[in-house]
Amino acid sequence: MLANVKDLAEAIADHRADPFPESVEKGEQYGQFDAVMIGADIWGWATTVSSGESLSPLDLRRLTDARDELARSISAFPVDARPFYQGILTMADLALAANRILGET
Repeated sequence: MLANVKDLAEAIADHRADPFPESVEKGEQYGQFDAVMIGADIWGWATTVSSGESLSPLDLRRLTDARDELARSISAFPVDARPFYQGILTMADLALAANRILGET
């Protein structure tokens, strides 16, 4: 469990340190979501899990759906912005894994 939470905490810190890609238009839709809100939403769920709190069933479904939408939409972003969104996808995957472990304890 500790390794997953540590990895998640590092992914959250990396996301906070990464500048928002200049090539992405704030407020624009890329795939099925707003380019800014997808990161903010996933970051919020990830920080909840990182603090040791399990997500509610509703938030777990929302995180899973957001993760899946982002995975399907990565190619809609400018090429230079994709690593930024890949980091968000990694953060979502780590949050889902840590949440599963929290549910087992």
